[in-house]
Amino acid sequence: MSTEIQQSSPVTRCVTRIGSVEDYLRAVDYAFQKICPAGGRCELWYRGQNQPANQNAFNLEPSITRRGRNPQMEIIYLSKFKSYAIPFVQELPSFPIPNGPAAYWHWLFMMQHYGVPTRLLDWSRDALTALFFALDGRGANDVGKDAAVWILNPVLLNEAFSFHSFVKAGYIPNVDEKIVDLYFGPNAEILASKKPAAVIGPLNNPHIVAQKGVFTVFPHDKEIIPLNLFSDASDYLLEICVAANKIPLITSQLEHYGVTRFTLYPDITEVTRQINLEVQEEGQLPSITNSIIPM
Repeated sequence: MSTEIQQSSPVTRCVTRIGSVEDYLRAVDYAFQKICPAGGRCELWYRGQNQPANQNAFNLEPSITRRGRNPQMEIIYLSKFKSYAIPFVQELPSFPIPNGPAAYWHWLFMMQHYGVPTRLLDWSRDALTALFFALDGRGANDVGKDAAVWILNPVLLNEAFSFHSFVKAGYIPNVDEKIVDLYFGPNAEILASKKPAAVIGPLNNPHIVAQKGVFTVFPHDKEIIPLNLFSDASDYLLEICVAANKIPLITSQLEHYGVTRFTLYPDITEVTRQINLEVQEEGQLPSITNSIIPM
């Protein structure tokens, strides 16, 4: 790949524009070269994004900051969600919500799962999962618009925080650790660093498990800076664009490789969709022209 990243600068454009799964995998290899330190183990996280209203702005910002909202409104969404959701949560076959500070985070991740605005941003440890989500759910308004996949080095991002004195800089904490609540909880003091942190959330639903879900959590601050707009973002982040005219091909390739909604949403809500898809693809449905229409 010939495109070079200007180090220590915001990430506002794609390093390449891919037209197939093979192109994408080469771009992922390129990401390992560019944002992984030489030698040693490196873990990268992936996030697929559909095209926003602004053709040039795939900014990485959580849902709580969109459409005039800000993180200070989180308490409103949280209180309403708990009020309405408790009767349903009691029937869910998931790990029980703990007591104490950890309860806040489990509620927040449940809100994220059901589409309520939060300070969380979803990522995956699986590159093909992110590519699928970049293309999934596109409508008529998305025709002709590119999609994108962001690639993040979470360890380099977390070097901005000292979560524990006894671990190396860049440690990725679980949200049940008290230090996460101290830095990013609802009563956290405003940090000198405005960056989000990479965290591991509770595996409290089968979707997170299937999608290899991980997260970045943004500060409880009224003014949120998108992750890609920090001055050093290109040290730990890059963006790959997906050519709009190649999206049908890539979607078909992903299906051939077994990356589908049914594999990434493994619950009964996807069963009807999967059955209808299989019956159609297997040619089980009679054609309209050959069928006898009852009088």
